Amino acid sequence: MAITKEKKADFNEKLVDFKNYLEELKKEANMYKLQSKKSKDMEPYFNIALATNSLKSINTCLMINELSTAILEINNNNYLETARKEIYNCISFIEKTVSNNIDGSLTENKDLLAKIERITPTQRLNLIKGLREAIKKTNIAFGPNSKWKWSWPDIHYRLAGCVKNLFDFIAYEKEQDLDNPYYYTRREHFNLIVELSNSAAQDFRSKFEMSTQDSTDLKHSVVMLEMNRKIFQITGETEDLEKTKTLIESFQQKIADLESDDKKKKKKQ
Repeated sequence: MAITKEKKADFNEKLVDFKNYLEELKKEANMYKLQSKKSKDMEPYFNIALATNSLKSINTCLMINELSTAILEINNNNYLETARKEIYNCISFIEKTVSNNIDGSLTENKDLLAKIERITPTQRLNLIKGLREAIKKTNIAFGPNSKWKWSWPDIHYRLAGCVKNLFDFIAYEKEQDLDNPYYYTRREHFNLIVELSNSAAQDFRSKFEMSTQDSTDLKHSVVMLEMNRKIFQITGETEDLEKTKTLIESFQQKIADLESDDKKKKKKQ
């Protein structure tokens, strides 16, 4: 269906404020980057500010796309692509702050967390929840058959790593008092780690089964499940621990079988 001049004019008029806000966010990001170079101690805080800035950009681009679908009845792919780019930026800024180490111990991030101690558990959780929701909305906006379909498992994998590395497992274990102001916040963050890890593991399993048949994808699933195994070991959740161990063993056997088959094929060539 053709887009009328009136609809285009209406869309462009409403777009102005959004574009101006995106320009403001760009200027803000450049200022944060400049300031972060002046102080190593403040750099982690500026990286979190940059992650928040990227999240604002994502949500603004998503609102522009919603405006486009409402008025023009089509996606605005340019702004969706910008949103996707900013998802990677947001994740990268968090990784710069607390590392991208996913398969390490649960407490090796303690020194990095100490560098952002003024960022409260609530602020950390809200950042992660906001990013998760923005990723979900961007994925839905692109649709199930977009060219980026199989890039989402990697994004979810890195998101799960960010959630884990922003979490203070030491404080969580020490402060199990219901009267602690951050008890419920930490509990929600903890549950989110387990949920996103399981989800990312399933994403890579689906990618393996429906697309690649590449053992690397199953290895990514194992990394996510191993993260949860470590969590269940320290929390004593026996039933979940045994289920996770069984899944890991199943995936590892499948990986071993695939790699064995690959070696046999190479020998025949």
